[in-house]
Amino acid sequence: SNVVVLARSQDLSRSLRFRDFFSNGLPLTVGVVVVGALLTDVMGAMVFDSHSPFPQWACSASAASCIFVQAPGVVQGQQVDAQACIVDLGSEDTTMCRLWNGTMLDMSLVQQVF
Repeated sequence: SNVVVLARSQDLSRSLRFRDFFSNGLPLTVGVVVVGALLTDVMGAMVFDSHSPFPQWACSASAASCIFVQAPGVVQGQQVDAQACIVDLGSEDTTMCRLWNGTMLDMSLVQQVF
């Protein structure tokens, strides 16, 4: 659409230049990026509760790479009795998993929640 506007501007007394598009478009683009990022964070928390701990139902899927374990702690500012533990697929026997705070657990030593 910019090409059409540039072509039609040749009929004006002073034709539009690339600088005119840049000086008007850059602030608008930066503003939309900032507002969009802020809205994504706020609306994600309001609509999808994205600031809460990982839900148990998400680990119960057969293809999930996590397990839900009895490991009390604080996850994203909320006290929990059980939490998701991401299976470490990089280990040779995949017996280790990682909690939200980075703690590595041996899956054979913790009680899983079903």
